[in-house]
Amino acid sequence: MLIIDALQYNNPHRDRFEEWRAGGVGCVHVTLAIWENARETLSVIGQWNRLFEQNADLIALAKTGQDIEAIAASGRTAVVFGFQDTSPFEDDIELIEVFHQLGVRIAQLTYNVQNRVGAGCWEDDTIGVSKFFGRNVIAEMNRVGMLVDVSHCTERTCFDAIEYSTRPIAITHANPQEFVGTDIELNRRNMSTDLIRKLAESGGVIGLSNYPKIMKGGSDCTLETFLDMVAWTVDLVGADAVGLGTDFYDGWPVSQIKWWRAGRWARESAVPITGFSDWPSWFQSSRDFPQVLEGMKNRGFSAEEIAKIAGGNWLRLFDESFKPAGGS
Repeated sequence: MLIIDALQYNNPHRDRFEEWRAGGVGCVHVTLAIWENARETLSVIGQWNRLFEQNADLIALAKTGQDIEAIAASGRTAVVFGFQDTSPFEDDIELIEVFHQLGVRIAQLTYNVQNRVGAGCWEDDTIGVSKFFGRNVIAEMNRVGMLVDVSHCTERTCFDAIEYSTRPIAITHANPQEFVGTDIELNRRNMSTDLIRKLAESGGVIGLSNYPKIMKGGSDCTLETFLDMVAWTVDLVGADAVGLGTDFYDGWPVSQIKWWRAGRWARESAVPITGFSDWPSWFQSSRDFPQVLEGMKNRGFSAEEIAKIAGGNWLRLFDESFKPAGGS
């Protein structure tokens, strides 16, 4: 069974890659940039190129769905490059194709705040995709074969992206707000029932996350509660629209949170920083994926449903989305 984690942002290190293999993870979408500009992101890609060279027995870059399948079949983990913001594109539409040529296959439109493309989830809910640059960015991503991700966007930006995109989009790492509730630290991050329905209707996939700050019960969330959420979402939109996107991170100092939350646009985070939250006992690293899937089996999910949620749905969407428009 192919396991795909649609979002991790670890400090890349061989220990993490060994955890991927131990957990049977065939593909991980990794974050190259949040606030980095084009030049800084090029350096990150250079660092990953050395990691591929030094850890060729464990990881390899995937640019297509076929690459993912072949790398996973070889006993390694396929790495898919992605951004959690469109900052590396700066104000130059041409950079989208440049980064696609370098292997970037997924880009989140905005990370929490307003940018040239749209509005992040900390902004007013009425703000959506910008009528000129934002629409052009989506169109260019559609053209070259880069999947649109809206995990940290306002609802309006998410709905706009679905409308303006000619290809299905993704929520790689978020949870249903109706199930989780708002009594969580990052209660602006989860998605409405109407949005999840619209995403599914348009052929998109949502990656359910066990990131404590957006889970029901936080660090104390049990596996049973997480599986309740998986079942709730499948009941809502069907097994074809649901995947996993853990948002797992490890190896960073606490100071890294300030960079993620404040970047260069503020001295302090708009949301208070409480430090790293402990991961739940049943998911301490990627090694624990098998017990999550075993839990799904014990809950009565069919083998076909488990295969789709574990990675089949992401593979289908990635295979379709990473090709140029009209490509075969």
